[in-house]
Amino acid sequence: MAYAFSRDGAMPFSSVWHEVNRQEVPVNAVWMSTFISFCMALTSLGSLVAFEAMVSLATIGLYIAYALPIFFRVTLARNSYIPGPFNLGRYGILVGWIAVLWVITISVLFSLPAAYPIDTENLNHTPVAVGGLLILTVSSWIL
Repeated sequence: MAYAFSRDGAMPFSSVWHEVNRQEVPVNAVWMSTFISFCMALTSLGSLVAFEAMVSLATIGLYIAYALPIFFRVTLARNSYIPGPFNLGRYGILVGWIAVLWVITISVLFSLPAAYPIDTENLNHTPVAVGGLLILTVSSWIL
């Protein structure tokens, strides 16, 4: 995904990340992804709650990334969408709404605390991280 986003110019320093070697492997993007994954895994050494929040954030982010096109398909593009060779026919809208509702449900579930009773040690910070990331992303897009 890092290679695809950088190839399309959607990442900072895209020219560095979308370079490929002679075997057409995006080595720089692979090393960047490896480094970021390693750094994220290091947080589990200091705080399991922080690690769980990052895993929840990644899961929610991935689900939202898949759900947004579906949501726009069943709402804004409902009448203008031209289906391809594979489609769900008359069930497409229903299945789309089920998918969107599933993503909403799973986003709420992954935002809940992992342990009870809730205190400062086990509070799930995922909603704060999702909100902060949303603010950064929208601000970046506007600016």
